[in-house]
Amino acid sequence: LQCQECKQINYFTKKSKEMEGKLKLKKFCKWCRKHTVHKEGKK
Repeated sequence: LQCQECKQINYFTKKSKEMEGKLKLKKFCKWCRKHTVHKEGKK
């Protein structure tokens, strides 16, 4: 998962094949030092 503010890749996760669209979660970014929206990026 990639932070939408600083574009750093902070988390790695798996998702099921049935899930459509990109994964979007609010997680802590150690670079921004705050909770931000993280989206699924390129593999």
